[in-house]
Amino acid sequence: MEIFYVEKSEFLKHVKMADLEQVSDGRQYKSREKYLEHLCGLYLVKNLAKKIYNVKNSEIEIVGGKPFFKSREMFFSVSHSENLVVVGVAKDDIGLDVEFVKSRDFKKIMTHYDFEIENPTAEEFYRFWTLHEAEIKLGRTPVSKFSIPFLQEYYLSCVSSSPMVSSFDVVNLLG
Repeated sequence: MEIFYVEKSEFLKHVKMADLEQVSDGRQYKSREKYLEHLCGLYLVKNLAKKIYNVKNSEIEIVGGKPFFKSREMFFSVSHSENLVVVGVAKDDIGLDVEFVKSRDFKKIMTHYDFEIENPTAEEFYRFWTLHEAEIKLGRTPVSKFSIPFLQEYYLSCVSSSPMVSSFDVVNLLG
């Protein structure tokens, strides 16, 4: 499995809006920011598939609310938070989530999801939250999962339908 990321603000300086809009799947968003994040993720997924993984058909279909390559040659998951767009790519189905670490009412949110920790730390909360979101993206109970603090300001979790190795590549596509 490999994880690729870009800082959205930097990425948008290097890609034409017309190229981004070519990958649009027609979804509507309440804000331009969310729309741009979505397009950046789709653009990255399709280009990684073609240029790095030699996926012949990078057409995406939605099955049960989850995006897949129609060919099922590779699997992917996309997440974005603040200025970061992250794409996970693997040979087996995955779910990935990244979150910008900021102050929240950790206990209230965790209690809402029936996860009781007396005084959760930011790391405990973000591990819980990103794993929860990654599992939703996977769409089933994972076989394996990992979570890590990421780039000092973020927390990243990934889950898979098969065993994952404990090490993986993380690539900054602009650096």
